[in-house]
Amino acid sequence: MDSLRALVLEESPDALIAVDPQGAVAFWNAAAERIFGYQVADALGHTLLELIVPPNLAGEHAALQRRAEQEGSSHGEAIRRRADGSLLHVSTTVRAVRDAAGRVSHFISSLCDVTAFRVQRDSRLVHERYQGLLDLVPDSIVIINETGRIVLYNAQAEAMFGYARDAVIGRPIEMLLPERFRGAHVQHRAEYILAPRVRPMGPDLQLFGQRHGGDEFPVEISLSTLEVEGGRLAMSAIRDISDRKTAEQKFRSLLESAPDAMVIVDRNGRIAIVNGQTERLFGYPRSELLGQPIEILVPERYHPGHPEHRTRFFADPKFRPMGAGLALQGRRRDGSEIPVEISLSPLQTEGGTLVSASIRDITERRRAEAALQDQNEALERANRAKDSFLATMSHELRTPLNAIIGFTGLLLMKLHGPLTADQERQLAMVQSSGKHLLSLINDLLDLARIESGKVELQLEAVACKPVLHEVVSTLQPMASAKQLPLLLDPVDPELRVLADPRGLQQIVLNLANNAIKFTTAGQVRVRARTAPGDASAVHVSVEDTGAGISEADLTRLFEAFTQVGDAAQRKGDGTGLGLHLSRKLADLMGGHIEVSSTIGSGSCFTLVLRRAP
Repeated sequence: MDSLRALVLEESPDALIAVDPQGAVAFWNAAAERIFGYQVADALGHTLLELIVPPNLAGEHAALQRRAEQEGSSHGEAIRRRADGSLLHVSTTVRAVRDAAGRVSHFISSLCDVTAFRVQRDSRLVHERYQGLLDLVPDSIVIINETGRIVLYNAQAEAMFGYARDAVIGRPIEMLLPERFRGAHVQHRAEYILAPRVRPMGPDLQLFGQRHGGDEFPVEISLSTLEVEGGRLAMSAIRDISDRKTAEQKFRSLLESAPDAMVIVDRNGRIAIVNGQTERLFGYPRSELLGQPIEILVPERYHPGHPEHRTRFFADPKFRPMGAGLALQGRRRDGSEIPVEISLSPLQTEGGTLVSASIRDITERRRAEAALQDQNEALERANRAKDSFLATMSHELRTPLNAIIGFTGLLLMKLHGPLTADQERQLAMVQSSGKHLLSLINDLLDLARIESGKVELQLEAVACKPVLHEVVSTLQPMASAKQLPLLLDPVDPELRVLADPRGLQQIVLNLANNAIKFTTAGQVRVRARTAPGDASAVHVSVEDTGAGISEADLTRLFEAFTQVGDAAQRKGDGTGLGLHLSRKLADLMGGHIEVSSTIGSGSCFTLVLRRAP
């Protein structure tokens, strides 16, 4: 009989547990091991509060024992906890056992797992009340009972998770979670059921669901409770945010690839997002910036007034580009300051308006600007020195040179008596060298004035014919001395160009002078005519039959102090500035100089100017 009694106790389908008056477990049968997950050795000597009674239900457990002590036995339904933290519904009967003296020696509890029955009851109840309505809402709705079993699963949840409704009712909610989260979720879920609160969507939680095929996807979940007959249910509204997460990832990728530091701030001035450039620029790791007030990146002397500026921007958020005339400073983690440019732009999100700040370190630019300022000041000083030098040269060099040239001219006129042949030759050399030096000085002064922008040409309608006649008349003696015909083609008296009279004459004089100088046989021809195919332009050309200019020399023909061609032809004459000055003058008059040349046949220089009405 004793063996049969022991067999019945061990093989009973219900958990049989005996505790002493102090609550320590004295007996724990096989069903108790199976239902609650504790082995006998783990249970003996421990209290039920330590093992299977949730802390918030300790009073309910004590009440069952008091009633059993008073009435001999007590019965009721209760929630108990397994070793893994999950909850289950049990039907429990507690009986007080007394010794010969009438004192309670043990409390014997029989606990039957009625979780499946409660699931059926709760599911039937919420289905009748809420299923039709909740199938119409846009979010997935999953309702669980106090033990974490699914009792309602709407049509949107079926579409989202891929499970049919019958396949999930009565199953733990963890079946809809990725495997790696299930163990911890049992405890979280049990704690929520025992101490419920409303949790809206959108808190900073990284949550994931798992579809029937095993695919994971990001979700937002709001939690709330429903009080029904016999217990409390937890309702979760679940939203698939895969598209939003994809968009956010693209946005974050864009932020990370941005060349500037990017900081996104919420309405309270707290930093919500930063990119890698922000970490590098300010020296903070991302974890030390997120959630901090934006003033952490602002020098302390600006802290009192910065929140007001921030509030004013949020009141009327508008894009503010970089370089808006503000001298801004940023503060690094080590306390050092850096000059920055900041652009601000509002971002409209589901959670409200955010502000995106693009921050650019302009330290190098400021350094370059300072260096440029120093350089400009040095150049200004150099320009003043050059102007002073030019004024001195104009007076101190040209005055004695003009006296020398004039005096040698008087001597060569033999007004003071006859000259020997050697004297006349040497005086001619003095006069020629003086004129050459004076020409060089004049060219240098003209070039300096042009380069410094101090030459102001007065453009007006200038008739070509008188200018060309004067040039030809001036150079005719030089051409005759070389026995070269200097020809002027007929010019239309009405042909006029938009030019500075003196500048026009100087250019044509330089071109014709060069043509005579470098032509030993043949002729030099000057002409002016309307440009072929363009009635708005005029070509003033000087054509010679000289040696011509090579292709290599054409590329450097207009460079300052450059003389091209055979050195024997130049005979040391000229400064190499005539063509350079001519091109500069042509540019100032809105024109240009073209050149064509053939070795052995000659060259043609053409001044192209706008035709005057």
